[in-house]
Amino acid sequence: MKPFRLTAILLTTAIAAAACTSATEPSTTTTPTTAPTTSTSAPTTSTATLPETTVSLELADAPMGLDGAVLDLYAYAANPSAGEAPDLPAGLTTQLADLGQTLGEISVSGTVTSGQILGSQVAVVVADEDIVLAVADQPGAWRIVGARLSRFGKAAWYGESPRLALVIGSDARPGQNPLGYRADSLHLVGVVPATGQGAIVGIPRDSWVEASYGGKNKFTNVMASRGPEVVLETARNLTGLPLEGYLITGFLGFSALVDEFGGFEFDVPFAMAEPKSGAFFQAGLQLFTGPDALAFARNRTLSGGDFTRSLHQGQLMVAALGKAQTVGIEGLPKLLELFVAHAWTDLPAESLLTLAASAYELDREIVSNVVVDGQVGTAGSASVVYLTDAAFATFADLADGVLEQE
Repeated sequence: MKPFRLTAILLTTAIAAAACTSATEPSTTTTPTTAPTTSTSAPTTSTATLPETTVSLELADAPMGLDGAVLDLYAYAANPSAGEAPDLPAGLTTQLADLGQTLGEISVSGTVTSGQILGSQVAVVVADEDIVLAVADQPGAWRIVGARLSRFGKAAWYGESPRLALVIGSDARPGQNPLGYRADSLHLVGVVPATGQGAIVGIPRDSWVEASYGGKNKFTNVMASRGPEVVLETARNLTGLPLEGYLITGFLGFSALVDEFGGFEFDVPFAMAEPKSGAFFQAGLQLFTGPDALAFARNRTLSGGDFTRSLHQGQLMVAALGKAQTVGIEGLPKLLELFVAHAWTDLPAESLLTLAASAYELDREIVSNVVVDGQVGTAGSASVVYLTDAAFATFADLADGVLEQE
């Protein structure tokens, strides 16, 4: 497809105060109107005018209707006072509202990648250092859901910060429903896209918790009893955090996801040979396939048991993020298509897109990876983990998406 070019002319007029008059006329602002190829606003008459601001846009491989939505975003960013804001998320509108008029010509040239997830079309626009995220719930009806407009000096806005979600690894074997079996791993993920900070907080699967439906249970058993929605509700109650949703993979889905992703390099912290999980590894950097990553994630025959295993699972998440970041955010739509083919989530397409884009902003060197504190004990005949006051302090610390107390 040939690049599509749109141009918007923004003419803002101002009235100079006359030294010998007692009143001034109100200034007027014109707003652009878009057409299939060009958009031009008519000039207005005044005693003085500010210079024109011209915004031109050229996108390669843009789906039908996306050009107009992106053009409206840049036209508003170039002169927020020129008229009514386009249909943008409230937080993004607020972030851009304090920009003054940008004088002269703004030329935006970029590429678009798109994909289909959860019944919606998603797109990522890359224009120099700028990133624009868009969603179309109906063909051609694009709306902007996030952006990092670096040319205007703005940090990434990919939803209200921090982003907090629950990542669950299901214990279901091949042929079993991953949403109806135990939660083999449980991790809280926090991301602050504007600063590149984030944290992964593991919760031991045998934590003795108050289930949202009443009564105590091992956290791992809550999903087998009532499903992922109840796991999420229980996690919200346990942590006090406004977790926005869950992401779940099973054994087969996790392994296939890693393989179709092309694997990733992982620095195994120490040699291990554990037949139950199939974790046979030498220490050091090596390429992990799907079965490798699954075996490493499942090994709990370790000093520290499930606490160490949960820490290892967080390390795998950071390593996989590193591989995704090398591919670039332009690969995000296809990666999300791959994810939804092998995983489950209660997040809508918009939230999944902006959450995944937020992860691309992370500086992996400063992402915290911890497991909350707990004491092994018993509840009746069951071996359980009793979370300590330090664990609840960690939950509270994660409220802003980062950890200060490590």
